[in-house]
Amino acid sequence: MEDFEDMVILEEDEDELDAEDEVKLAEIYKLSNKLFKLLEDLKSHELREATALMIIRELVEDDKLLLGLASKMLSDLIYGFEDDESYVS
Repeated sequence: MEDFEDMVILEEDEDELDAEDEVKLAEIYKLSNKLFKLLEDLKSHELREATALMIIRELVEDDKLLLGLASKMLSDLIYGFEDDESYVS
């Protein structure tokens, strides 16, 4: 979730969000926190994996940019680059 907060801060620096978007973003953040808490509470590891993949699929849909970003993020996580301060994605 910290990464999400970092992205929000970066986005705010680049472009001022209008009030309506800020309300929507706050609601998305609140709901995503609740969703991830529910996901963590699932006892079945297989069900947790399937649900996570379903969420990714729903978010990405046919958006090639989001698909590329998700693929890059996952590869960074797999190879442990997210902990390397000197690595630039």
